[in-house]
Amino acid sequence: MVRYNIRIFAFIILGLAFIIYVIIFLLTQNLESIDLQKALTHISTTISINIILWSIFLAWAWKWRIFYPWLVPFPNLSGDWEGTIKSNWKGKELDPIPTVVNISQNFFSVQVKIKTKESRSYSIGASFDIDNERGFQQLIYSYLNTPKAGIRERSEIHYGSTILNFEGFKVIKMEGEYWTDRETTGEVSLSKVNILKNG
Repeated sequence: MVRYNIRIFAFIILGLAFIIYVIIFLLTQNLESIDLQKALTHISTTISINIILWSIFLAWAWKWRIFYPWLVPFPNLSGDWEGTIKSNWKGKELDPIPTVVNISQNFFSVQVKIKTKESRSYSIGASFDIDNERGFQQLIYSYLNTPKAGIRERSEIHYGSTILNFEGFKVIKMEGEYWTDRETTGEVSLSKVNILKNG
């Protein structure tokens, strides 16, 4: 799973608070006659500013390259993806199935939606597995697949899990495998849509 560097977070939180307090103190105090009452109010002001800064970080700034990977160990995969699924359903060698994937990600969670011609899938749990020592970066998620009503005689609603492998910060391709409770497996290959259009 993802390993956050708690020491770095703690150091940044405390260090940022100290720096902000010192700046406020120097801007508002007469060093020859320090007002202790005012100095105490600086604490609440410092806390408020820190909350605002960390709110900005959690909402947007975590996506910035400057924070990867020393503070944020995973990239931003949000957006639309296109690719193919190759399945061994019923033991047959099937043609690749075109698929569209939408990933919604924030600092705390990842949601994956998959759409093919015959079905839709929604993730019911997702997380990153990043281990630089072992040399891999993965997005792992479980999902519920709901085929269209007209084809459920041959393709029932089912659960599955997927592992997608990627590399680096600016991810434009992912490949991996999936398994389902119908005892089928397959391969997944995805490319970022905006890269395809701009390329």
